[in-house]
Amino acid sequence: MTSIWLDEIAPDRHPPLDEDTSADVVVVGAGIAGVATAYHASRNGAKVVVLEARTVAEAASGRNAGFLLAGVAENFVAAAHRYGEDRALRIWRFTRHNQELVRAIVERERIACDLAWKGSAQIAGDDEEWAEVRESAERLKKEGVRVRLTPEDRAAIYEDDGELHPVRYVRALAGGAVAAGARIHDGTRAIAYSRHLVPLRVRPVRGQMLATAPVASRVFERPAYANRGYRYWRQRADGSLLVGGWRDTAADEEVGEEERTTPRIQQQLERFLREHCADAKVTHRWAGTMGFSHDALPYVGRLNSGVLVNAGFTGHGMAFATATGELVADLLRGEKRNETDLFAPERG
Repeated sequence: MTSIWLDEIAPDRHPPLDEDTSADVVVVGAGIAGVATAYHASRNGAKVVVLEARTVAEAASGRNAGFLLAGVAENFVAAAHRYGEDRALRIWRFTRHNQELVRAIVERERIACDLAWKGSAQIAGDDEEWAEVRESAERLKKEGVRVRLTPEDRAAIYEDDGELHPVRYVRALAGGAVAAGARIHDGTRAIAYSRHLVPLRVRPVRGQMLATAPVASRVFERPAYANRGYRYWRQRADGSLLVGGWRDTAADEEVGEEERTTPRIQQQLERFLREHCADAKVTHRWAGTMGFSHDALPYVGRLNSGVLVNAGFTGHGMAFATATGELVADLLRGEKRNETDLFAPERG
């Protein structure tokens, strides 16, 4: 079954590429990363062509929860342990820049994508994670982050996080790229592209979700990320509920490029849903393939081959890709950016 996002908006049709063409920049893939790159590069004056095997935002960018969060999937303390505190802070600031960039683009392009800033809840799944969530909140407060703890829920509320309709956003961004001179070609597969992915160590991982018809009551106040980001849910403005994740309970099965739901995961999603809203009617069940990197950070920058990449978001394209698209566009015109070391595609 298709996602609720893709079901709600028909794609803008772009003609397939059926003849030779030339461009300053060729972007392969019209998800959020490719479209954001095309948007920024075309606004910088480059002649851009985008090749997409399906339609804009039909893959992972149209199958996620529509969260616009700061940071990575895990809490800040866990990120600091993994990347070092200085690097973790730089990553946090980069994703905050991504949020502000999305806000500015939505205003400038007048994009109707249900963008809202209700904050998010980071919810601990066990005592160890709760200790980290508390410590993360206290550390980030020192950086001026607006965060508060709700001990009764073992959660931290990050007041500046957002949510949106991912398909409406990406397709409107594509429209902005076209208005700036980019050409997008649907139904056009780039045969030679896959060989450039080999050094990136991107592996396909499946995520599953469900959505309901609108319900009258307010079940979830804000988007929530729980159990180290493996479980997530939100309620849209129209009252519909979205529940996703639980991949950690079947990690050996939730791999590969097959966009299909499984009873094992869907039963757990529905069990959680019934615990919170017993009579909600499930209208959509879907799956999507995410590109996972080796260290949960995207690969952004220039390969030794000269190809520029913007990929491997490990399920968090919305949190990074509008800003990484800007980063790639700046590199294309020869600018130096301090963030290149964070996401260097051939890093160790």
